Amino acid sequence: MNTALLSEVTPGFARPVHGAQSVFRQVLEAMSRPGRVLSLDTDDALDGLRAPAAPGAAMGRGMAALLLTLLDAETTLQLGGTLSTPQATAFCRFHTGVSLVGQAARAAFSAWRHDEAMPALWRQLDNGSDESPEGGATLLIEVASLVAVDPLAAGVDAPERALRLRGPGIEAMHRLVVGGLARDFWLERIAMQPLYPRGVDLVLCCGERVAAIPRSTVIEQEAACTSR
Repeated sequence: MNTALLSEVTPGFARPVHGAQSVFRQVLEAMSRPGRVLSLDTDDALDGLRAPAAPGAAMGRGMAALLLTLLDAETTLQLGGTLSTPQATAFCRFHTGVSLVGQAARAAFSAWRHDEAMPALWRQLDNGSDESPEGGATLLIEVASLVAVDPLAAGVDAPERALRLRGPGIEAMHRLVVGGLARDFWLERIAMQPLYPRGVDLVLCCGERVAAIPRSTVIEQEAACTSR
């Protein structure tokens, strides 16, 4: 690793075991309750954490916390778009030992920001196999906003229409407004639903909040759903 970059690596969790365990519990809770918006900073889990910064491409603390928690030396990571900076690469390698890869098909985790013109990632990422569907990748995205909406509410007080979520972990239907992702992004995800149990798990973060949409969740877009 470049010595100059190593000297600039920002600190991780002040209490690494406590921080990683606390964040991991919240990710598991988010995965088991799709579309619920939870805080990653429970019990001061993010104390001491400073996300890597680069000009015009600052990574949020929530994304940094997810990377520190989910990655290790046995995993592979694709840093996409403006997250793919020398600072972010050094941060991930130093704190987790993860292997960075350039191709989505080789990545166990793929991290992006909402303000990217993201490629069609859903089918590029590993979707697992019929024999081992659990081998599918996890997509991590920093988004502009995350708002859980009352399922019975008539309208949505946001520029975007809500996603309607159904499936395991959802009693009947849950509604989530995600800011900053293009409509086509969700259409691609919806088109993959017949592949289940194969698929890609999605973890969204906004600041220090997180929500998840696992591959088992069925998504519908409300009428006139727009993204930007």
